[in-house]
Amino acid sequence: MRATSTGIGTALKAARESKGISLERASRDTRIHSTYLQALERESFQSLRADVYARGFLRSYSSYLGLDPDRVITAYERVVPPKPAAPAPPAPQDEKRDLGAPRHGPHWRLVAAVAVGLLVVFGAAGLLTRTGSPTTKRLPIAVSPQATAPDAVTVRLLTPDQPARALVIADGVRRFTGNLPIGTPQRFTAQGLLRIELRPGGVVDVRVNGHELGRPGDAKALYEASFTSQDFRGTPSASA
Repeated sequence: MRATSTGIGTALKAARESKGISLERASRDTRIHSTYLQALERESFQSLRADVYARGFLRSYSSYLGLDPDRVITAYERVVPPKPAAPAPPAPQDEKRDLGAPRHGPHWRLVAAVAVGLLVVFGAAGLLTRTGSPTTKRLPIAVSPQATAPDAVTVRLLTPDQPARALVIADGVRRFTGNLPIGTPQRFTAQGLLRIELRPGGVVDVRVNGHELGRPGDAKALYEASFTSQDFRGTPSASA
């Protein structure tokens, strides 16, 4: 697949070079791998694994370089429009007849009779269980959204004792801006890229994918970072 030509890559590279920033420094500041930054500047969007990564990286990188992220995304969508939702699968062949019509064949009466019998048996078993020795009730296992979405990234921010302002952008969408409540942890999740700005840094406890990063940054300066689902994977920190 040939790389697209939108002018985005030229603008990104020109903005970076005009500020005297190397790819290695940009990678450290944005927490985006330098290979992906090169792909953005070359407009090789197809090498970024998924559209959500391309959009998130474009927003984060363009914002870091002082460009308008909304205009950058608009230019990107002219060449790579959002994918339409997949159509619903057709109904099986044997269900296309008399859809929604009640069926009164003899076999339905038999099924109903069997169902009633099972209810009676299970009801009796329940009564016997209550009158006998107590049994442990098995509750259904709840599956958290993160367990079904292994590509998600989660960041927790906590200001224990000092005020701080935060800006959180998840998958290119602003999720939070303002003062963090002291003593109350705030959690944010993104499927592709999650970017944070803390004013000041050094006073906010940061946890990424269950791993404590401590209080990164300087207590008298702005702290900026971007995280993906691949960052800090492994055994999480013991504390909640």
